[in-house]
Amino acid sequence: MITMFFKFTVAFFISFVVLSFNINQKTIFDHMTEIAGPLGNDVQRSLNKSVNRSISKSKKIFKNADPKLVNDSIRSSQSSTSSGKIDELILEDIKRDEARKLDEMIKKN
Repeated sequence: MITMFFKFTVAFFISFVVLSFNINQKTIFDHMTEIAGPLGNDVQRSLNKSVNRSISKSKKIFKNADPKLVNDSIRSSQSSTSSGKIDELILEDIKRDEARKLDEMIKKN
């Protein structure tokens, strides 16, 4: 890992020095920029548009992913959910039916 970092540093330094050489009163880097300048600007604009488009689409996706809180309430006075006694009565009826069926089974055998 250290050797890779060292190789990268050396390659970067050498390329910087080479691109700094002057040819016709301009550095090699300036000559390359003149040749690739319009292309570089077009690529930069294109990448910028793509990134902005991706960001806006991802914001829309995550904005729609939020669950909306719904206030759900029962407004009817005839609602059966307010009485806990009904549940108790049903359980008592079930227990009575089960006990009666068990008694019948025992009597048969």
